Amino acid sequence: MWALKKCISTVSLGGTIVEKIEAIADAGFDGIELFDADLHGSGLSAGEVARRCRDAGLDIECYQPFRRAEGVPDEEFPDVVARFREALDVTGRLGADTIVIVSNTDPDAIADRDHSAAQLAALGTIAADHGMGIMFEALSWGTHISRVADAWDVLQRAGHPRRCLVLDTFHLLALGDAGADVAALPSDALGLVQLADAPALTMDLIQWSRNHRCYPGEGDLDVLAATRAALGAGFEGAVSLEIFNPRYRELPPRQIAQRGADALRGLLADCERTTWDRPLPLTA
Repeated sequence: MWALKKCISTVSLGGTIVEKIEAIADAGFDGIELFDADLHGSGLSAGEVARRCRDAGLDIECYQPFRRAEGVPDEEFPDVVARFREALDVTGRLGADTIVIVSNTDPDAIADRDHSAAQLAALGTIAADHGMGIMFEALSWGTHISRVADAWDVLQRAGHPRRCLVLDTFHLLALGDAGADVAALPSDALGLVQLADAPALTMDLIQWSRNHRCYPGEGDLDVLAATRAALGAGFEGAVSLEIFNPRYRELPPRQIAQRGADALRGLLADCERTTWDRPLPLTA
């Protein structure tokens, strides 16, 4: 039986970065996604955060997000590369080997997938030179790349070997897409599955995402179907809770971390009860 790594993004919890690390470890997670704002606001160096994670038995699965990376004018791209090299340096000092790039959400983004692919390919080569890989995530409010199929098309055009997708269930389901979009992907397309539910609301996507995400089973989205589709397609990597919700961050970190761990175990148990042609990749 394969083993899925169970992670949570630091953005999901309130408190200091030290309190978050301790709460996440105590709840039984295997690792974290380190959100850039949590590192920058911590007052700690990347090396110190890495040491505290190691001491707590946590891996840093990835550093994220890197924004405005593709779809920019050619004359701006050297500045993108300079920012990217700085982010890679931080990623290396964290002891991580993967950085998450999110799709361009700015109104001036260039609507040319070959252009975006070329820029992602260049960043992928720079990352590889540092011994790292990139993961690309389509944000549901992305200007031109907002869906999983869009992001995969661009990555295929980029053609870089160490590149894969981040599947975020909120972004997938908020646009009305479904598990079939995930099942159509090759088995090696996904590098990370981010899990988030939300209540059914009719509102601006950004505000919905930034203020109303919740743990799987606490909202109205069909997170179970999306997760089943990813696992059924052969995904064997890390699953991570990524919850943007100010009400969660008002709660004690240990309480919200444990609640998340319980929700994640429940979701994976529900997936395990589904019959597949081969066993699902679940930990004990």
